Amino acid sequence: MNKYKGQHLFIDKAAGSYTHHGLGIGDNKVIHYSGLANDLSTPGVVEIVSLDEFAKNKEIHLMHHAERKYTTEESIIRANLRLGEAQYHVLHNNCEHFVQWCISGIHKSNQSRRGKLLYSAGIGTRALIGVKNPVAFLAGAVAGYAYINRQGIRKCPDFEALEVRFQEQLKKVRRARSPQTP
Repeated sequence: MNKYKGQHLFIDKAAGSYTHHGLGIGDNKVIHYSGLANDLSTPGVVEIVSLDEFAKNKEIHLMHHAERKYTTEESIIRANLRLGEAQYHVLHNNCEHFVQWCISGIHKSNQSRRGKLLYSAGIGTRALIGVKNPVAFLAGAVAGYAYINRQGIRKCPDFEALEVRFQEQLKKVRRARSPQTP
């Protein structure tokens, strides 16, 4: 079944406290970053699983992209370039980052952005409680946000190299489709 081919799929996890994302690739298969897909101790790796294994008896939702940068086929090529990647990080390189990058070319995750803000607010609150100064809250929050973002740079793949590999793969696909001239 190709109903989900090229689609951004997601399921609710932990009573809806977060979502898990994958890219449908056809034939009842999904490619996803497996970190936290099963439990907190599972190391994350980009892998292909069955639709049933991805959903784990949960309802599958579709995230619509009003303006896709890449076609279904291009998104799947991009996803396959990262097969076996094991640089999962819940805040910096998670399943939502992965699928967004495959479809839009932008490495982003709305739920991770919220997590970073909450983490930063927690550091700011701790600073406020410790020194009882509102400026300390702001300074602590800004410092916390800067710290976790700097840490995230080390958790992400080499996107420039991936873009080069993507363009090479695209050329191969196009050459294979073009009529051979004698």
